[in-house]
Amino acid sequence: MRTHIMHKTDEPLAQSAGKESAQAVLDDDVQQRIAMRAYERYQERGYSDGHDLDDWLEAERDLLPSIRRD
Repeated sequence: MRTHIMHKTDEPLAQSAGKESAQAVLDDDVQQRIAMRAYERYQERGYSDGHDLDDWLEAERDLLPSIRRD
């Protein structure tokens, strides 16, 4: 019988959970930055509704290359 739980790449659960938590924080930060940029685009357009997906996708295009280099 195993006395500890192994997860994904056979790392102890506590170690892999720490890595996943760090990734979740990074993902949350990235999403927040994209959301802020999408809202800026909405403001620049004079608060005209109906372009939220376009704003989000354009914000991703603006930010993701620079985020991946950080």
